[in-house]
Amino acid sequence: MKQLLPAAFILCLFLAACDDDNGDKAKEVDTKGSIAVTLSTQHIDSLKDLVTTHYVVWKQGAKLKEFDVKDTIPSLGKTKTEGEDDDGNTKDMVIPKDYDFFVTVK
Repeated sequence: MKQLLPAAFILCLFLAACDDDNGDKAKEVDTKGSIAVTLSTQHIDSLKDLVTTHYVVWKQGAKLKEFDVKDTIPSLGKTKTEGEDDDGNTKDMVIPKDYDFFVTVK
């Protein structure tokens, strides 16, 4: 099963990276036998970010297992951007840079 998880993870990430205007995007998870993966990042502080990978394993229509894998990674620092408030006023802001996710499927 350990060899299946990385391949399923990469496949799920690849499918999640598809554009929203693509009609091939899955509407629901096939619960007969699949692994759903969700990636997220959180800024811990100015030096560290937290990457969370959430897995849901489905088999024969039932949720078999659900778990998270968490790891800390170096922060990318800050970036300057323009932001808008509820009234439509814009101003320059300094915010933490976000990582981009890229998926390779072999």
